[in-house]
Amino acid sequence: MSAGTGSGNVTIVHDFFIQDGGAEQCAIQFADLLPSPSIDTTFFDAARFGDRIDPARVHTWPLQRILGPTRRFRMLLPLYPIWFSLRDLRDRDLVLTSSVAFGNAVRTAQHAIHVSYVYTPMRYAWDLETYLQGSSLPLAARVAARTIQPALRRWDVMAARRPDVVVAISNAVQERIERSWGRHVDEVIYPPVQTAEIQVSDIDEGFLLVAARLLAYRRIDVAVDAATRQRRRLLIVGDGPERPSLERRAGPTVEFLGHVDRGTLIDLFRRCHAYLVPGVEDFGIAPVEAMAAGKPVVALRAGGARETVVDGRTGEFFDRPEPEALEDALDRLDDRRWDRDEIRRRAETFDTSVFVGRWRSLLQRLGFEALLESAT
Repeated sequence: MSAGTGSGNVTIVHDFFIQDGGAEQCAIQFADLLPSPSIDTTFFDAARFGDRIDPARVHTWPLQRILGPTRRFRMLLPLYPIWFSLRDLRDRDLVLTSSVAFGNAVRTAQHAIHVSYVYTPMRYAWDLETYLQGSSLPLAARVAARTIQPALRRWDVMAARRPDVVVAISNAVQERIERSWGRHVDEVIYPPVQTAEIQVSDIDEGFLLVAARLLAYRRIDVAVDAATRQRRRLLIVGDGPERPSLERRAGPTVEFLGHVDRGTLIDLFRRCHAYLVPGVEDFGIAPVEAMAAGKPVVALRAGGARETVVDGRTGEFFDRPEPEALEDALDRLDDRRWDRDEIRRRAETFDTSVFVGRWRSLLQRLGFEALLESAT
């Protein structure tokens, strides 16, 4: 690994800009932090992201012109490893990979520095059964996924050797990286939470809230079943392939809102009774945003929630991804008095300013201080 040149020859690699989640928030922060970087990706939804990332900076793959920013992007799984493995970025001095699954494989020059911000090792390769559990994917897709899983693992390990510096989004992800890839993690930097735009609220309209991509491994079914059985009002923000099956199992107190704008989501944080995390989160920005509004979080005791939620102070844990366990935690939640200001202070430790400061420090240590100064 060479020292940084300070050049403005910078590319951010992100797998796809289709859904607006935590990984995309991080990629947008990187685009703001660095001076006019190019953005290398596959699909880019300009209607959703064009006001935050200049579309003129974005380089997509040929299928974008044919399919547009398709919501069926997951069906193209076999093509992503090939595409990213062939991406030649050897004219770049700094490549910052915002890696959901595939971006680490891009080719960089020996003189360059390739930094990878890892949300998790490829879930399709290392946690496939959890990904498929309860999934509505057809049998043929399940068989295909299990058939290619060994090859995906080998490819993922190969791709993981390419970055010079690996940064994990949480200690939980650091453990997965070291276990799956067998390589050292240089640093853990938590994702950015925009606490400044969320005010502490004493409004409590009694409803529970989840905001997540509706994928099987997120275990939204646990929240749906618990709310249905206890006849609690549950609002679910987000979309995904599991929405039809979740809607079928939901009772009359569960409402699916789909994608909502940022202002509406913040309003929901401020009005909810509590935020739910029924599955394993790699980090979990939305729960911390709810905490910024002073709202407690009820979370499975696993993954990133163990690093953000303080049991009995900013939320309640439950130990099994089952409706009964979540129901018990909700009952305990109702029995406590919560200090909304204390919950807010915990959220502020994950503020965007902390994320930016940690990344500036890391890039300065890598020799890109002049580059950062040119961005200010």
